[in-house]
Order: sequence, then C-alpha cells, then structure tokens
Amino acid sequence: MEILHLPPDLDMKLKEEGTTIKSTGEIRKISVLFVDIRNFPHLFQKHDPETVLAIMDLYFRVLSSIVKKYDGIIPRISGGSLMAVWGLPNQQKIDAYNAVRAGVEMRMEMYHLIPELVRVGTVPLEIGIGIGTGKAISGFVGPMDRREFALVGNCIIRGERLQSIAFDNRIFIDKMTAAEIKLVSYMMPLPKGINKYGLQNEMVYEVEGIYEFNRKFESMRKHPRFIVAKVVGVTKTSSKQRKAVLLKSVGEGGLGVEVHDRENFELQIGEKVMVDTAHVSLLGMKNVKGMVVRKE
Repeated sequence: MEILHLPPDLDMKLKEEGTTIKSTGEIRKISVLFVDIRNFPHLFQKHDPETVLAIMDLYFRVLSSIVKKYDGIIPRISGGSLMAVWGLPNQQKIDAYNAVRAGVEMRMEMYHLIPELVRVGTVPLEIGIGIGTGKAISGFVGPMDRREFALVGNCIIRGERLQSIAFDNRIFIDKMTAAEIKLVSYMMPLPKGINKYGLQNEMVYEVEGIYEFNRKFESMRKHPRFIVAKVVGVTKTSSKQRKAVLLKSVGEGGLGVEVHDRENFELQIGEKVMVDTAHVSLLGMKNVKGMVVRKE
C-alpha cells in the first residue's frame, strides 16, 4: 500500500482547496526561499543544549509565522536552515512578491529578536536569504510505505546557492524572481564575480526594498512606500549621540526607523538627526538629515 507523507501546511492547504498532488509527478511554477543562520556551529560551541534549543525554537517560530502570513508552505527545516515555497498547491500571480516580502520581513524580525537573544546571552543572529523562481517537478519519492513529498528543479538549486553566498541579512534573488517583482521593488544587480559559486552566466540581484500595499493609505499615496528593514546609524545633531536603529521604510512621508534600546536612546518629536544611509542605495546618498515628526 502506498503511504504518502506531506508537509503539514501543504496537507492542510490541499484539504482546504479540495485538490491533490499527483504522486507520479507534475510540473509547476514556484518561488522558493532558503534562509540560513550564519555561523550556526558557534551556537553549539558557546551555549548549553537547553539554550541552543530555546534560541532555535524562537528563530523557527518567527520564520514559520512569516511564511504562513504570506501564504507559503514549509517543506523542510534542517539545522539552522528553512525552505519555504510559494505556488503550491496552486500558482498565484503574487507568489514571487510574497516570497520576497516574506524575506524582507524575516530580515526585520532578526532585529526584533535582539533583546531576547541578549537576554539569553548570545549575539544577534545573522542570516542569508536566497530566492529562486521557475518550473519544478513535484511528486513523491521513496519506498511504498513512506513516499516523501519532493520538489526538483533548477530554481530550487539557484535559491539554495544564492542563500549560501548571501551574508549580513542580505537577500539575493535570481533573474526570474527579479522579472516578477521589478515593478514593486528596488533591487541592484550583483557584480559577476560569483562564478566560483556555480552561478556563472546568470544574473543575480540584491533586494533592498519592496513596495508595501496598504489598502488604507493606497489611494492617498503619490509615491510608493518601500519596506527596507536594514540596520543604519542615527546621530542626534545636538548631542552627537549615535545608535544603530532599524530603517523600516522609505516613503513620501520620510524615513521610518525603529529603536529597540529606548532607555538609552530616545528620539523626541522636533529633534534633529542624521541617518547614515551609505549602505542604502535606494536613497542615493550617504547621509540624510531630518527631524523627528512622529512617534508610535
């Protein structure tokens, strides 16, 4: 008797939509995201098993909730890495957008985890994210009493390789993903000096920001609001005090930043600041001077 094993979230989607996955195999267009912790072995060397498990549990719960929020499924979690897929069981026009949007939010949540990680005595987690889009074969492999769900395709290989070269919470995407999101994102082509990673003759892009769709404000906007989620430096003009903050967004209303250490660095309305944006190509300038106009 053939026994099929499916990822729980895919199994749930199949039941909700009243459809099935062919066990003999079929071709589908998907977007696939790989995310992995950098210096993962360091956790084992520095912490006891209970602490390592607590950190990993927190990390994967956060990532899994983001994938679910953007309608993806998780076929695999292994070590410090997670694989997420969009386009199963049915393809949607916004699959690539959802995959990249999820990647940007993962980057944001790594910042939000800092206080909790400091509490348990570890350093902030650094991740790398790779996303590929294209055709893949879905089906089942293995012995009849345990047929495991499998996905095979070049886009999966590309996504995993891109993740392997991404660092410092960066998001690398392939050409097909870039084509799907070019009108709703800000991205830059990477130099072609990555041949040694097996990506020769393929264009690779880094995602810096992605357009946020907000029904409440959409009709009032003249320009898009980009979700960026990058750590930058903010300096108070008066005291010269400087802190690392999260640059959450860039839009017509200015820059949206988030400070997690408010006890030692509180920004007041009307206070003049300078934001170090040397690593934010979207703005096209090394420093941005401004004034705090709103707090949440």
